[in-house]
Formats: sequence, C-alpha cells, structure tokens
Amino acid sequence: MRPASESGLSRRRRITLGAITVLLTIAALGGALLVGANGGRERLDQASAQAIVGGVTSITQGVVAVFGQVGTDPEQLGHGVRRYEPALDAWVRMGEDEQIGERVVLLIHGLDEPGGIWDQLAPALAQDGHTVLRFDYANDQAVTMSADEFGFALGQLEVHGVRELDLVCHSMGGLVARDWLTRDGYGAGSLRVETMITLGTPHGGSPWARLRGVAEAREQVQRWAQSDDLDPRRLLGYLKDGSGQAGIDLLPGSAFLQDLNARSMPEGLRVICVVARTDEPSTLAGTVGSASARAALRDLLGEDQAGVVLDEVDRLGRELGDGVVPVSSAVMEGADEVIEVHANHRSMVRTIELNEAVRARQGWPDAPEPPAIEIVRDRLQRD
Repeated sequence: MRPASESGLSRRRRITLGAITVLLTIAALGGALLVGANGGRERLDQASAQAIVGGVTSITQGVVAVFGQVGTDPEQLGHGVRRYEPALDAWVRMGEDEQIGERVVLLIHGLDEPGGIWDQLAPALAQDGHTVLRFDYANDQAVTMSADEFGFALGQLEVHGVRELDLVCHSMGGLVARDWLTRDGYGAGSLRVETMITLGTPHGGSPWARLRGVAEAREQVQRWAQSDDLDPRRLLGYLKDGSGQAGIDLLPGSAFLQDLNARSMPEGLRVICVVARTDEPSTLAGTVGSASARAALRDLLGEDQAGVVLDEVDRLGRELGDGVVPVSSAVMEGADEVIEVHANHRSMVRTIELNEAVRARQGWPDAPEPPAIEIVRDRLQRD
C-alpha cells in the first residue's frame, strides 16, 4: 500500500488533469461553436481559435496558486531541436559545441502534437544511416512566429556543423517550414535545404481548425503524462503555447495562407507532398456524432445551441481526405511529386496508439507499417 502522501498527490494530479482537460475541451467545442448560433460561421471561425485560453482563464489562477507558475524554460516546455539517439531510443539535447555531421534530417510536427508522431519514423531513418533531429515549437501561436523559431533553429544547426538539410513535415509543420523558406532572408547562411516532404500539410487550410481545441487539450495532457516529474504545472503549457492564432491561420482563405501561397519556393528545393485519403469519418466526427454524445450535448447546451455544434461536426465529417485535411488542400502548387496513400491524418506516419495497445493485449501481430514511412525512406536515400 502506498504512503498516504503519495496517494494524495496522485489524487491531486488526477483532479488537476481532469479539470483542465474537461474545461479545455468545453471551451473549444462549447464556447467557440456557441457563437455560431447568433453570429454565423464567420464569427464562429474567428472566435474558435481564441476560445481555449478564454475558457480556462477562470481556473488558471487557482491552479497556479496551488502548484506555482508554469516555467518558461524552453527545455521544460519541450521546445527547440533534439537529436534522436538510437542506442537509447530517445531524444537528447545536443551539447553546446557538439558536431553532428554536415547533412541531417529534421522532423517538424504539426498543430498540437506532443511528439509521438515520430515514434516509428525516427528509428527507421536512423537505421538507414541518417542523423535524425526534431524541432518542437510553441505551435499554438501565429505560424509566422513558429517560423521565426524555425529560422533561429536553423542558425543553431550551422553551429553544430550542419550544411545540408532534408525536412519531413507533418501537418502544420509544412507551413512553418514554407513560411521561413520563402522569406527574403533564407539563403543568407551556409545551410541549404535539399528536400522537403510534407505529410498531410494543409497548404490550402483545414476546416477542422475550427475545432482544434480538443487537440490542444490532448497535447498538454500527453506532454504531462510523458514528463519525468509529472509536475501538474505542465498541464498549463497552453499558456506558453500561443494565443490560438494558429487556428485562425489554418482556416481556408486566411490572410496567412493567401500570403504564403503567393510566394515561390526556393530554386532547387525538391518538394514532395504525401496525401492521405481515408474512407472513415474523422475520430472527432464519429465521437461527437454518436447518439449518446448528441443527447448529452442537447442536455448540456439546449436543442438550438447543440444543433449548431452537431451541424458543424457533421459537415466536417463529410469532407474526405485524411479526416483532417482535404485531398486538394494537401497538395502544394508546384510540388515536384504528389503521392497518395490510404490512411488518416495520423496513421499515415504513426500507428494509432490505441490500435497498438489492443493488438498487444490480444497477442495479435503488429499492425502494418504506416505507408508514409517507406515513402520517406525511399525519397531520402543517399548514394
């Protein structure tokens, strides 16, 4: 039997975890979409990206009073560049003067992704002899700000001896890379990007950006669960993750996307777009659209307001593609190669974790390797 103090601490963590997760989700799905009942979709779109922070402000002071302020150290927040160490099967920080080779592969995650997306691709690339890095950033801020962080990271890589770089970008990570690579300042240093592979990047935007608050809750909870100290303050990571502007930037037709898509990629940079298509509705559409969830929403919000939420979910669920990004949006104009795979937005590069757990529990064989992994390995082969 565990000591009472440890049991109490675990209980306090669970309470904190549950409260923040629930309130983040309600703020995103409820607060943002309720606006649509009175103000229409245009108002709904702008409100949804701002709803998360506003929806949890009332609990933030209380949590901080109990556990202290959330830290700002990039290492604590998980930002910056780390190197994959095959012997440890882990990501490690590079030494200040560590030289890692002239050519590396850099992985850039998407919106509200805690990092597990690379769990299978990184070991595969390392097995092929690549030095594999990952770049993490405050992904809920404006994409231009994330691109600033990316540009700074590239400058740091030059210090570590890197001269040639291949990028693999999942979802919004492709927009972060494109924003920096198409600025006037790119090319001033000695580092050059040779190949950029985008996996489900919403080059034309994603209608699911309106409901991205659920992913924000998932990101912070998973980062907390994977931390060494299980410090509850990590659950307040959304406060340092940006203001929600990324959700606005990802909306189809946003000012950011119009500006980005008017720019040309640098000469000589090979761009490959991997596009996923699934016949299954998105997880969120299937969950919120279930009979029990519909009834609960009506009890919670009332018939009219619940109707606004459900209509939006139904509409988004009907848009095919990978369940998050429509096929047409995942193709960048001028790409050198477009490859289509049968998967959803996440399973194209990472086996769904629940699927793994079920197979392990039942003693079933491992799931097939996500289809984008073989494509990335093949396109990044070196002579």
